[in-house]
Parts: sequence; C-alpha cells; structure tokens
Amino acid sequence: MKQQSRVIKKNAFNPRWNETFTFVIQVPELALIRFVAENQGLIAGNEFLGQYTLPVLCMNRGYRRVPLFSKMGESLEPASLFIYVWYIR
Repeated sequence: MKQQSRVIKKNAFNPRWNETFTFVIQVPELALIRFVAENQGLIAGNEFLGQYTLPVLCMNRGYRRVPLFSKMGESLEPASLFIYVWYIR
C-alpha cells in the first residue's frame, strides 16, 4: 500500500508535513516501510533526494529520526526525516 504526503512549497530547508498515515498490516513479519524524499520539479518531474526502508517490526514507538540514503545505499548524513510512530498490535 502506498501513501503520499502533500507537497510543501517554498520550504526546502525544513519542511513540515504534520500528516498522519494509517496502515492495516496483515503479516507484520513480512511488512516493510519505505520513506522517500523527493523534490517536485517544474520541468523534469520529481527528483529523488533520499530514502530509508526498514521492517515494520523494527519500528519503535515515539519520536524517531529516519536517516536518508542515496539510491546506491550511501549515507546522505545529515539529511533525515523526523517522525512520530504509534501502533497497536
């Protein structure tokens, strides 16, 4: 299942989405969550900025820093996403 946030305009340095996503996961042992950051371009479409993927069962509740990596798996430190995780098992 894919969910996507709205586009934040004119705030590339520190965007804030303040959005909530809800997922019903049938088989958590096989579920992955992938965070992707893109820049919306006017001419060339969306430009990939960074990503991070992890098993859902590895996610801990609370505030978390999600580091971003290139398509080749190289760290893009200090680029990251700040998220809040809550779930019911």
